[in-house]
Amino acid sequence: MLSRETLTRLQRICDDIDGNFPSHLDRCRMFLRQKSISATGEGIVEAAGIVKSFIEDIGGDVCLWGDPSYPIVFGRFDRGFPTTLIIYGMYDVQPAEESEWISSPFEAKIHTLPGLGECVIARGAVNSKGALCGVFNVLKTMAQREEIPCNLVFTIEGEEEIGSPQFESFIQSRCDELQGDGVVDFDFSQDMKGRVSMYLGLKGIVYMDIICRGGRKGGPTDSAVHGSASAWISSPVWRLTHALSTLTNRQEDIRIPDFRENVTGPGKDDLELLKKLAPLFDEKAFLREMKSLCFKYNRRGIDLLKKGLYSPIININGFHAGYGGSGTKTVLPRKATAKIDIRFGPNMEPEEVVEKFKTYLSRNGFGDVEVKVREKYTWSKTNFSETIVQHMIEAYRHHGIEPEIWPIGTWAAPYFVFSRILKLPVVSGGLGHGGRKHVANEYMTVTGLREFEKFVATFLYCVAGSAT
Repeated sequence: MLSRETLTRLQRICDDIDGNFPSHLDRCRMFLRQKSISATGEGIVEAAGIVKSFIEDIGGDVCLWGDPSYPIVFGRFDRGFPTTLIIYGMYDVQPAEESEWISSPFEAKIHTLPGLGECVIARGAVNSKGALCGVFNVLKTMAQREEIPCNLVFTIEGEEEIGSPQFESFIQSRCDELQGDGVVDFDFSQDMKGRVSMYLGLKGIVYMDIICRGGRKGGPTDSAVHGSASAWISSPVWRLTHALSTLTNRQEDIRIPDFRENVTGPGKDDLELLKKLAPLFDEKAFLREMKSLCFKYNRRGIDLLKKGLYSPIININGFHAGYGGSGTKTVLPRKATAKIDIRFGPNMEPEEVVEKFKTYLSRNGFGDVEVKVREKYTWSKTNFSETIVQHMIEAYRHHGIEPEIWPIGTWAAPYFVFSRILKLPVVSGGLGHGGRKHVANEYMTVTGLREFEKFVATFLYCVAGSAT
Protein backbone atom coordinates (compact mmCIF):
# COMPACT_ATOMS: atom_id res chain seq x y z
CA MET A 1 0.00 0.00 0.00
CA LEU A 2 1.26 3.46 -0.84
CA SER A 3 1.54 5.81 2.13
CA ARG A 4 -0.58 8.92 2.36
CA GLU A 5 2.50 11.07 1.69
CA THR A 6 3.39 9.03 -1.40
CA LEU A 7 -0.18 9.24 -2.68
CA THR A 8 0.01 13.02 -2.39
CA ARG A 9 3.28 13.08 -4.33
CA LEU A 10 1.81 10.75 -6.97
CA GLN A 11 -1.23 12.98 -7.37
CA ARG A 12 1.01 15.99 -7.99
CA ILE A 13 2.81 14.07 -10.75
CA CYS A 14 -0.49 12.98 -12.30
CA ASP A 15 -1.70 16.59 -12.22
CA ASP A 16 1.51 17.65 -13.98
CA ILE A 17 0.99 14.96 -16.62
CA ASP A 18 -2.52 16.29 -17.26
CA GLY A 19 -1.32 19.87 -17.40
CA ASN A 20 1.58 19.17 -19.75
CA PHE A 21 0.02 16.40 -21.80
CA PRO A 22 -0.19 18.34 -25.10
CA SER A 23 3.61 18.71 -25.05
CA HIS A 24 3.99 15.05 -24.04
CA LEU A 25 1.91 14.00 -27.04
CA ASP A 26 3.91 16.27 -29.34
CA ARG A 27 7.15 14.75 -28.05
CA CYS A 28 5.88 11.23 -28.79
CA ARG A 29 4.82 12.23 -32.28
CA MET A 30 8.23 13.78 -32.88
CA PHE A 31 9.90 10.53 -31.84
CA LEU A 32 7.59 8.49 -34.06
CA ARG A 33 8.40 10.69 -37.06
CA GLN A 34 12.04 9.68 -36.74
CA LYS A 35 12.45 6.53 -38.79
CA SER A 36 14.28 3.67 -37.04
CA ILE A 37 13.90 0.63 -39.27
CA SER A 38 16.34 -2.01 -38.08
CA ALA A 39 15.83 -4.22 -41.15
CA THR A 40 17.44 -1.52 -43.32
CA GLY A 41 19.25 0.60 -40.75
CA GLU A 42 17.38 3.73 -41.84
CA GLY A 43 17.27 6.31 -39.05
CA ILE A 44 18.69 3.99 -36.38
CA VAL A 45 21.61 6.22 -35.37
CA GLU A 46 19.40 9.31 -35.23
CA ALA A 47 16.78 7.53 -33.09
CA ALA A 48 19.48 6.32 -30.69
CA GLY A 49 20.60 9.92 -30.33
CA ILE A 50 17.08 10.96 -29.36
CA VAL A 51 16.89 8.24 -26.70
CA LYS A 52 20.29 9.33 -25.39
CA SER A 53 18.99 12.89 -25.09
CA PHE A 54 15.93 11.63 -23.18
CA ILE A 55 18.21 10.15 -20.50
CA GLU A 56 20.34 13.28 -20.38
CA ASP A 57 17.17 15.35 -19.91
CA ILE A 58 16.50 13.67 -16.55
CA GLY A 59 20.09 14.08 -15.36
CA GLY A 60 21.26 10.56 -16.14
CA ASP A 61 24.63 9.35 -17.35
CA VAL A 62 24.48 7.65 -20.75
CA CYS A 63 26.67 6.10 -23.42
CA LEU A 64 26.23 4.23 -26.69
CA TRP A 65 27.47 0.62 -26.70
CA GLY A 66 28.39 -1.76 -29.49
CA ASP A 67 28.05 -1.41 -33.25
CA PRO A 68 27.84 2.36 -33.93
CA SER A 69 25.34 1.65 -36.72
CA TYR A 70 22.97 -0.06 -34.22
CA PRO A 71 23.97 1.29 -30.80
CA ILE A 72 22.52 0.08 -27.53
CA VAL A 73 21.67 3.08 -25.35
CA PHE A 74 23.03 2.32 -21.88
CA GLY A 75 22.17 4.82 -19.17
CA ARG A 76 22.03 5.21 -15.43
CA PHE A 77 20.17 7.51 -13.05
CA ASP A 78 21.69 6.83 -9.62
CA ARG A 79 20.95 8.90 -6.56
CA GLY A 80 21.85 6.29 -3.96
CA PHE A 81 18.31 5.04 -3.38
CA PRO A 82 17.92 1.57 -1.80
CA THR A 83 16.00 0.31 -4.85
CA THR A 84 17.33 -0.04 -8.40
CA LEU A 85 15.08 -0.80 -11.38
CA ILE A 86 16.37 -1.85 -14.80
CA ILE A 87 14.26 -0.54 -17.70
CA TYR A 88 14.39 -2.46 -20.97
CA GLY A 89 13.13 -0.97 -24.20
CA MET A 90 13.51 -0.90 -27.98
CA TYR A 91 13.68 2.07 -30.31
CA ASP A 92 13.64 0.16 -33.61
CA VAL A 93 10.58 -0.66 -35.70
CA GLN A 94 9.45 -2.93 -38.50
CA PRO A 95 9.45 -1.77 -42.15
CA ALA A 96 6.29 0.06 -43.23
CA GLU A 97 5.98 -0.80 -46.91
CA GLU A 98 2.27 -1.68 -46.85
CA SER A 99 0.04 0.27 -49.23
CA GLU A 100 -3.01 0.46 -46.93
CA TRP A 101 -1.78 3.21 -44.59
CA ILE A 102 -4.40 5.95 -44.17
CA SER A 103 -1.59 8.46 -43.65
CA SER A 104 2.17 8.23 -43.98
CA PRO A 105 3.57 5.70 -41.44
CA PHE A 106 6.15 8.25 -40.28
CA GLU A 107 3.87 11.27 -40.20
CA ALA A 108 2.39 10.34 -36.80
CA LYS A 109 -0.90 11.93 -37.79
CA ILE A 110 -3.87 11.87 -35.41
CA HIS A 111 -7.02 10.17 -36.74
CA THR A 112 -10.33 9.50 -35.05
CA LEU A 113 -10.97 5.75 -35.27
CA PRO A 114 -14.41 4.18 -34.66
CA GLY A 115 -14.78 2.98 -31.10
CA LEU A 116 -11.32 4.25 -30.13
CA GLY A 117 -11.40 8.01 -30.43
CA GLU A 118 -8.27 10.00 -31.29
CA CYS A 119 -5.35 7.78 -32.23
CA VAL A 120 -1.80 8.38 -33.43
CA ILE A 121 -1.22 6.37 -36.61
CA ALA A 122 2.46 5.52 -37.06
CA ARG A 123 4.89 2.68 -37.34
CA GLY A 124 6.13 2.12 -33.78
CA ALA A 125 3.09 3.73 -32.15
CA VAL A 126 2.34 0.58 -30.16
CA ASN A 127 5.48 -1.46 -30.86
CA SER A 128 7.11 0.18 -29.00
CA LYS A 129 8.30 3.77 -29.46
CA GLY A 130 5.06 5.34 -28.25
CA ALA A 131 5.35 3.71 -24.84
CA LEU A 132 9.11 4.27 -24.66
CA CYS A 133 8.67 8.00 -25.16
CA GLY A 134 5.80 7.96 -22.67
CA VAL A 135 8.18 6.56 -20.03
CA PHE A 136 10.63 9.40 -20.59
CA ASN A 137 7.79 11.94 -20.50
CA VAL A 138 6.95 10.69 -17.01
CA LEU A 139 10.57 10.64 -15.87
CA LYS A 140 11.14 14.20 -17.10
CA THR A 141 8.01 15.31 -15.24
CA MET A 142 9.22 13.59 -12.06
CA ALA A 143 12.77 14.92 -12.46
CA GLN A 144 11.49 18.50 -12.63
CA ARG A 145 10.05 17.98 -9.14
CA GLU A 146 13.05 15.87 -8.04
CA GLU A 147 10.59 13.03 -7.54
CA ILE A 148 12.19 10.06 -9.32
CA PRO A 149 11.99 7.65 -6.36
CA CYS A 150 14.51 4.93 -7.26
CA ASN A 151 17.74 4.34 -9.15
CA LEU A 152 17.25 3.48 -12.81
CA VAL A 153 19.36 1.58 -15.33
CA PHE A 154 18.40 1.89 -19.01
CA THR A 155 19.07 -0.83 -21.58
CA ILE A 156 17.44 0.39 -24.80
CA GLU A 157 18.27 -1.44 -28.02
CA GLY A 158 17.73 -0.78 -31.72
CA GLU A 159 17.76 -4.35 -33.04
CA GLU A 160 14.86 -6.13 -31.36
CA GLU A 161 12.99 -6.52 -34.63
CA ILE A 162 15.97 -8.32 -36.19
CA GLY A 163 16.70 -10.65 -33.29
CA SER A 164 18.78 -8.52 -30.89
CA PRO A 165 22.12 -9.84 -32.22
CA GLN A 166 24.21 -7.70 -29.83
CA PHE A 167 22.04 -7.75 -26.75
CA GLU A 168 23.25 -10.95 -25.09
CA SER A 169 26.90 -9.90 -25.55
CA PHE A 170 26.07 -6.50 -24.09
CA ILE A 171 24.49 -8.08 -21.02
CA GLN A 172 27.39 -10.50 -20.56
CA SER A 173 29.91 -7.65 -20.77
CA ARG A 174 28.05 -5.50 -18.23
CA CYS A 175 26.90 -8.06 -15.66
CA ASP A 176 28.54 -6.20 -12.76
CA GLU A 177 26.77 -2.97 -13.70
CA LEU A 178 23.38 -4.58 -14.26
CA GLN A 179 22.47 -5.39 -10.70
CA GLY A 180 19.08 -4.40 -9.39
CA ASP A 181 15.77 -5.43 -7.87
CA GLY A 182 14.10 -6.36 -11.14
CA VAL A 183 13.51 -5.48 -14.77
CA VAL A 184 10.51 -3.80 -16.39
CA ASP A 185 9.50 -3.44 -20.02
CA PHE A 186 6.77 -0.80 -20.03
CA ASP A 187 4.17 -1.34 -22.73
CA PHE A 188 0.55 -0.62 -23.62
CA SER A 189 -1.24 -3.68 -22.23
CA GLN A 190 -4.97 -2.91 -22.42
CA ASP A 191 -7.24 -4.38 -25.07
CA MET A 192 -10.05 -2.46 -26.79
CA LYS A 193 -12.33 -3.01 -23.78
CA GLY A 194 -9.75 -1.86 -21.24
CA ARG A 195 -8.81 -5.31 -19.95
CA VAL A 196 -5.16 -5.87 -19.04
CA SER A 197 -3.12 -8.97 -19.83
CA MET A 198 0.02 -9.43 -17.73
CA TYR A 199 2.60 -12.03 -18.79
CA LEU A 200 5.11 -13.78 -16.50
CA GLY A 201 7.17 -15.34 -19.26
CA LEU A 202 7.69 -15.64 -22.99
CA LYS A 203 8.24 -18.43 -25.47
CA GLY A 204 11.52 -18.68 -27.33
CA ILE A 205 11.78 -18.32 -31.08
CA VAL A 206 13.95 -19.45 -33.99
CA TYR A 207 13.41 -17.59 -37.26
CA MET A 208 14.74 -19.27 -40.40
CA ASP A 209 14.88 -18.96 -44.17
CA ILE A 210 14.25 -22.31 -45.86
CA ILE A 211 15.66 -22.31 -49.40
CA CYS A 212 15.36 -24.85 -52.20
CA ARG A 213 17.42 -24.37 -55.38
CA GLY A 214 17.67 -26.27 -58.61
CA GLY A 215 20.60 -28.66 -58.73
CA ARG A 216 21.40 -32.35 -58.23
CA LYS A 217 17.91 -33.03 -56.89
CA GLY A 218 16.39 -31.52 -60.03
CA GLY A 219 15.30 -28.15 -61.29
CA PRO A 220 17.07 -25.48 -63.39
CA THR A 221 20.51 -24.56 -62.05
CA ASP A 222 21.35 -21.13 -63.46
CA SER A 223 18.09 -19.28 -64.01
CA ALA A 224 14.36 -19.77 -64.42
CA VAL A 225 13.34 -21.50 -67.65
CA HIS A 226 10.17 -21.68 -69.75
CA GLY A 227 7.23 -23.17 -67.87
CA SER A 228 6.80 -25.89 -70.51
CA ALA A 229 10.06 -27.44 -69.29
CA SER A 230 8.15 -28.67 -66.23
CA ALA A 231 7.13 -31.62 -68.43
CA TRP A 232 10.72 -32.84 -68.04
CA ILE A 233 12.39 -30.86 -65.26
CA SER A 234 11.34 -30.96 -61.61
CA SER A 235 10.42 -27.83 -59.69
CA PRO A 236 12.25 -26.45 -56.63
CA VAL A 237 8.92 -24.82 -55.72
CA TRP A 238 7.13 -28.16 -55.51
CA ARG A 239 10.09 -29.64 -53.65
CA LEU A 240 10.00 -26.95 -51.00
CA THR A 241 6.21 -27.23 -50.78
CA HIS A 242 6.50 -30.98 -50.20
CA ALA A 243 9.19 -30.44 -47.53
CA LEU A 244 7.03 -27.92 -45.68
CA SER A 245 3.92 -30.09 -45.90
CA THR A 246 5.63 -32.89 -43.96
CA LEU A 247 6.36 -30.68 -40.95
CA THR A 248 2.85 -30.58 -39.46
CA ASN A 249 -0.48 -32.33 -39.60
CA ARG A 250 -3.67 -30.54 -40.68
CA GLN A 251 -4.08 -29.00 -37.24
CA GLU A 252 -0.51 -27.72 -37.53
CA ASP A 253 0.84 -29.95 -34.76
CA ILE A 254 4.54 -30.57 -35.38
CA ARG A 255 5.27 -34.04 -36.77
CA ILE A 256 9.05 -34.05 -36.33
CA PRO A 257 9.91 -37.20 -34.28
CA ASP A 258 11.14 -36.51 -30.74
CA PHE A 259 10.66 -32.78 -31.25
CA ARG A 260 8.55 -32.54 -28.10
CA GLU A 261 10.70 -34.68 -25.82
CA ASN A 262 11.82 -31.69 -23.72
CA VAL A 263 8.54 -29.78 -23.82
CA THR A 264 7.37 -28.83 -20.34
CA GLY A 265 3.69 -28.26 -19.61
CA PRO A 266 2.32 -26.02 -16.89
CA GLY A 267 3.60 -26.68 -13.37
CA LYS A 268 1.57 -26.36 -10.21
CA ASP A 269 1.86 -22.57 -9.98
CA ASP A 270 1.09 -22.11 -13.68
CA LEU A 271 -1.96 -24.35 -13.40
CA GLU A 272 -3.31 -22.23 -10.58
CA LEU A 273 -2.91 -19.13 -12.75
CA LEU A 274 -4.61 -20.86 -15.68
CA LYS A 275 -7.58 -21.90 -13.50
CA LYS A 276 -8.09 -18.24 -12.60
CA LEU A 277 -7.47 -17.05 -16.16
CA ALA A 278 -9.75 -19.48 -18.02
CA PRO A 279 -13.09 -18.00 -16.83
CA LEU A 280 -11.83 -14.50 -17.73
CA PHE A 281 -10.50 -15.38 -21.18
CA ASP A 282 -13.04 -14.02 -23.67
CA GLU A 283 -12.55 -16.35 -26.62
CA LYS A 284 -14.91 -14.45 -28.93
CA ALA A 285 -13.27 -11.10 -28.18
CA PHE A 286 -9.83 -12.64 -28.73
CA LEU A 287 -10.87 -13.95 -32.14
CA ARG A 288 -12.29 -10.55 -33.09
CA GLU A 289 -9.04 -8.84 -32.13
CA MET A 290 -7.09 -11.40 -34.17
CA LYS A 291 -9.43 -10.82 -37.16
CA SER A 292 -10.29 -14.55 -37.16
CA LEU A 293 -13.46 -16.64 -37.13
CA CYS A 294 -12.32 -19.72 -35.22
CA PHE A 295 -9.44 -21.37 -33.38
CA LYS A 296 -7.39 -24.05 -35.13
CA TYR A 297 -7.88 -26.40 -32.16
CA ASN A 298 -11.23 -27.89 -31.19
CA ARG A 299 -10.67 -27.00 -27.54
CA ARG A 300 -12.17 -24.63 -25.01
CA GLY A 301 -11.26 -23.02 -21.71
CA ILE A 302 -8.20 -24.22 -19.86
CA ASP A 303 -7.47 -26.94 -22.46
CA LEU A 304 -7.30 -24.30 -25.19
CA LEU A 305 -4.99 -22.14 -23.07
CA LYS A 306 -2.64 -25.03 -22.27
CA LYS A 307 -2.45 -26.07 -25.92
CA GLY A 308 -1.72 -22.54 -27.18
CA LEU A 309 0.71 -21.53 -24.46
CA TYR A 310 2.82 -24.65 -24.00
CA SER A 311 2.89 -26.41 -27.38
CA PRO A 312 5.68 -25.55 -29.84
CA ILE A 313 4.45 -24.29 -33.22
CA ILE A 314 5.80 -23.72 -36.72
CA ASN A 315 4.50 -20.69 -38.62
CA ILE A 316 5.11 -19.86 -42.28
CA ASN A 317 5.60 -16.09 -42.45
CA GLY A 318 6.09 -15.89 -46.19
CA PHE A 319 6.73 -17.90 -49.33
CA HIS A 320 8.35 -16.61 -52.49
CA ALA A 321 9.10 -18.19 -55.83
CA GLY A 322 8.95 -17.26 -59.48
CA TYR A 323 6.68 -14.67 -61.03
CA GLY A 324 4.28 -12.64 -58.90
CA GLY A 325 3.41 -9.74 -61.16
CA SER A 326 0.23 -8.93 -63.03
CA GLY A 327 -1.01 -10.95 -65.97
CA THR A 328 0.64 -14.23 -66.92
CA LYS A 329 4.21 -15.39 -67.29
CA THR A 330 4.94 -19.11 -67.53
CA VAL A 331 8.25 -19.94 -65.85
CA LEU A 332 9.85 -22.81 -63.99
CA PRO A 333 11.70 -21.04 -61.13
CA ARG A 334 15.18 -22.11 -60.07
CA LYS A 335 14.66 -21.12 -56.42
CA ALA A 336 11.95 -21.10 -53.75
CA THR A 337 12.20 -19.56 -50.27
CA ALA A 338 10.01 -19.83 -47.20
CA LYS A 339 10.43 -17.76 -44.07
CA ILE A 340 9.34 -19.66 -40.97
CA ASP A 341 9.48 -19.27 -37.23
CA ILE A 342 9.34 -21.95 -34.57
CA ARG A 343 8.15 -20.87 -31.12
CA PHE A 344 8.76 -23.00 -28.04
CA GLY A 345 8.54 -22.84 -24.27
CA PRO A 346 10.41 -24.41 -21.36
CA ASN A 347 12.56 -26.48 -21.47
CA MET A 348 13.52 -26.46 -25.13
CA GLU A 349 16.47 -24.44 -26.43
CA PRO A 350 17.16 -22.81 -29.83
CA GLU A 351 20.11 -25.05 -30.65
CA GLU A 352 17.99 -28.15 -30.05
CA VAL A 353 15.20 -26.79 -32.25
CA VAL A 354 17.54 -26.06 -35.16
CA GLU A 355 19.35 -29.41 -34.93
CA LYS A 356 16.13 -31.44 -34.85
CA PHE A 357 14.71 -29.45 -37.75
CA LYS A 358 17.78 -29.94 -39.94
CA THR A 359 18.08 -33.62 -39.03
CA TYR A 360 14.45 -34.21 -39.92
CA LEU A 361 14.82 -32.64 -43.36
CA SER A 362 17.97 -34.67 -44.07
CA ARG A 363 16.48 -37.99 -42.97
CA ASN A 364 13.39 -37.42 -45.11
CA GLY A 365 15.26 -36.78 -48.34
CA PHE A 366 15.42 -32.99 -48.17
CA GLY A 367 19.07 -32.64 -47.21
CA ASP A 368 19.61 -30.24 -50.10
CA VAL A 369 17.17 -27.73 -48.63
CA GLU A 370 19.21 -24.93 -47.09
CA VAL A 371 18.35 -23.77 -43.57
CA LYS A 372 19.53 -20.25 -42.72
CA VAL A 373 18.96 -19.15 -39.11
CA ARG A 374 18.24 -15.43 -38.97
CA GLU A 375 17.44 -14.89 -35.30
CA LYS A 376 16.83 -16.81 -32.11
CA TYR A 377 15.77 -16.16 -28.51
CA THR A 378 15.30 -18.67 -25.78
CA TRP A 379 12.38 -18.64 -23.33
CA SER A 380 11.96 -16.66 -20.11
CA LYS A 381 9.97 -17.22 -16.92
CA THR A 382 9.34 -15.16 -13.78
CA ASN A 383 7.61 -16.49 -10.67
CA PHE A 384 4.29 -14.99 -9.61
CA SER A 385 5.63 -14.59 -6.07
CA GLU A 386 8.41 -12.16 -7.08
CA THR A 387 8.13 -8.77 -5.38
CA ILE A 388 8.24 -6.81 -8.64
CA VAL A 389 5.29 -8.83 -9.95
CA GLN A 390 3.28 -7.93 -6.88
CA HIS A 391 4.21 -4.26 -7.30
CA MET A 392 2.88 -4.25 -10.87
CA ILE A 393 -0.37 -5.85 -9.70
CA GLU A 394 -0.55 -3.23 -6.93
CA ALA A 395 -0.12 -0.44 -9.52
CA TYR A 396 -2.94 -1.84 -11.65
CA ARG A 397 -5.22 -2.12 -8.64
CA HIS A 398 -4.46 1.49 -7.71
CA HIS A 399 -6.01 2.39 -11.09
CA GLY A 400 -9.02 0.15 -10.46
CA ILE A 401 -7.96 -2.74 -12.70
CA GLU A 402 -7.46 -6.42 -11.87
CA PRO A 403 -5.07 -7.82 -14.50
CA GLU A 404 -5.50 -11.14 -16.27
CA ILE A 405 -2.26 -12.91 -15.38
CA TRP A 406 -0.81 -15.22 -18.03
CA PRO A 407 1.98 -17.61 -16.96
CA ILE A 408 3.63 -17.30 -20.39
CA GLY A 409 3.08 -15.41 -23.63
CA THR A 410 3.41 -16.59 -27.22
CA TRP A 411 5.29 -13.53 -28.49
CA ALA A 412 9.06 -13.11 -28.20
CA ALA A 413 11.52 -10.62 -26.72
CA PRO A 414 15.02 -11.02 -25.25
CA TYR A 415 13.84 -11.21 -21.63
CA PHE A 416 15.97 -14.33 -21.12
CA VAL A 417 19.10 -12.18 -20.80
CA PHE A 418 17.67 -10.80 -17.57
CA SER A 419 15.85 -13.84 -16.16
CA ARG A 420 18.37 -16.53 -17.11
CA ILE A 421 21.72 -14.72 -17.28
CA LEU A 422 21.32 -12.01 -14.63
CA LYS A 423 18.82 -14.09 -12.59
CA LEU A 424 16.50 -11.10 -12.23
CA PRO A 425 12.68 -11.14 -12.37
CA VAL A 426 11.12 -9.46 -15.40
CA VAL A 427 7.71 -7.83 -15.73
CA SER A 428 6.05 -6.15 -18.68
CA GLY A 429 3.00 -3.94 -18.65
CA GLY A 430 1.22 -0.65 -18.43
CA LEU A 431 -2.11 0.96 -19.12
CA GLY A 432 -3.01 2.27 -22.57
CA HIS A 433 -4.14 0.63 -25.78
CA GLY A 434 -2.72 0.28 -29.25
CA GLY A 435 -2.97 -2.20 -32.06
CA ARG A 436 -2.02 -3.45 -35.52
CA LYS A 437 1.59 -4.30 -34.72
CA HIS A 438 3.69 -5.07 -37.78
CA VAL A 439 0.94 -4.11 -40.24
CA ALA A 440 -0.54 -0.98 -41.81
CA ASN A 441 -2.24 1.64 -39.64
CA GLU A 442 -0.48 0.72 -36.41
CA TYR A 443 -1.93 2.97 -33.72
CA MET A 444 -1.99 4.07 -30.10
CA THR A 445 -4.89 5.88 -28.48
CA VAL A 446 -4.26 9.40 -27.27
CA THR A 447 -6.15 8.89 -24.01
CA GLY A 448 -4.26 5.64 -23.49
CA LEU A 449 -0.90 7.43 -23.60
CA ARG A 450 -2.03 9.76 -20.82
CA GLU A 451 -3.20 6.86 -18.62
CA PHE A 452 -0.02 4.92 -19.44
CA GLU A 453 2.14 7.77 -18.14
CA LYS A 454 0.20 7.90 -14.88
CA PHE A 455 0.60 4.13 -14.50
CA VAL A 456 4.38 4.37 -14.95
CA ALA A 457 4.55 6.93 -12.14
CA THR A 458 2.38 4.72 -9.92
CA PHE A 459 4.54 1.66 -10.56
CA LEU A 460 7.76 3.54 -9.77
CA TYR A 461 6.35 4.68 -6.43
CA CYS A 462 5.16 1.12 -5.68
CA VAL A 463 8.64 -0.24 -6.36
CA ALA A 464 10.34 2.44 -4.30
CA GLY A 465 7.82 2.13 -1.48
CA SER A 466 8.95 -1.40 -0.65
CA ALA A 467 12.33 -0.05 0.46
CA THR A 468 11.03 2.70 2.72
